[in-house]
Amino acid sequence: MIVFCSNSTGWDAESDCLVPGGQVDRLIATVVEHLPEGSYQVTRQPVARAINVYLSTRDRYCHGSQELDRWGVLYAHGIADKGYRLGAASNPRRHFDFITVPGPGHEHGLLDANYPSGRIIEIGYPKLDPLYGMDRVPREPGGPVRVLYAPTHGGGSERYTEGNPKAPGAKATSWWHREEILALLDADDLEVTLAPHPRHHPERRATFEQYLSADVVVADGGSTIYEALALGIPVVMPDWLTAHRNLTRQGGALLEARVYGEPIGYHADEPGELADLVRKAAAEGMSAADVDFIDEVLPPKWRGCSGKVFAEFLLSLEEL
Repeated sequence: MIVFCSNSTGWDAESDCLVPGGQVDRLIATVVEHLPEGSYQVTRQPVARAINVYLSTRDRYCHGSQELDRWGVLYAHGIADKGYRLGAASNPRRHFDFITVPGPGHEHGLLDANYPSGRIIEIGYPKLDPLYGMDRVPREPGGPVRVLYAPTHGGGSERYTEGNPKAPGAKATSWWHREEILALLDADDLEVTLAPHPRHHPERRATFEQYLSADVVVADGGSTIYEALALGIPVVMPDWLTAHRNLTRQGGALLEARVYGEPIGYHADEPGELADLVRKAAAEGMSAADVDFIDEVLPPKWRGCSGKVFAEFLLSLEEL
């Protein structure tokens, strides 16, 4: 049996089921399409003697979860780095039998941490599969630049379901400064849509179809950076708020440090630069360096078929 173990953000505790259109629902929807009926189930906690697929790190599940696994597979709940995979590779208490990655960009850090290469499974990123089969909504000639402002969550954990502005991770996001960001983008030639992280969304829904009508994404330290780039949408970052934390998190070993350090996308060093950089991004699009970077993170060969790739891997574990 294959068991998908949801994290708390994607799980409705009252109804004891996945949040429809939520973080985990989007991540597993295209995977289960390729699994035989009766071969899988979706739960909040792992199940004994199952192939348990974890959407978060072990410390987010019941004590002793490792002892329940027939095989334990980490399928991190987003495409951002944030140290989820690296922590599992370097900390025996967070050990998994297999760690999945979208592409070689994430794999490099695991190899540097001496995690066995044969246990690193490249699967792409199933969440985005459906979007590659959908048409983008064209911008009207002379119309405003459509800006999707998609910050990552405001720090914290299951203990702080609405976020924690005092958590170290909170400095990697502009969420707590969202009113400032929105005010800076308040212009007649800009049309802004706020897409909160599922932890902050009133219905816990994940950012998804909003990408189809976005010309530019304003992001900071989470998955929406990579999702936008993988869909061909240029990204702008508010560096004056989020650069330091993203450059220094886990000693600068994460992909987010590359985004800010190389740099990838467009970077506003000061508040007054943000709106003009959004206009520039809409006019000029992604750079060659942006394309090379996202192709390393999520190779084009997996775009649109990642769910099938991951399902086939999970079914292969039944034979081991």
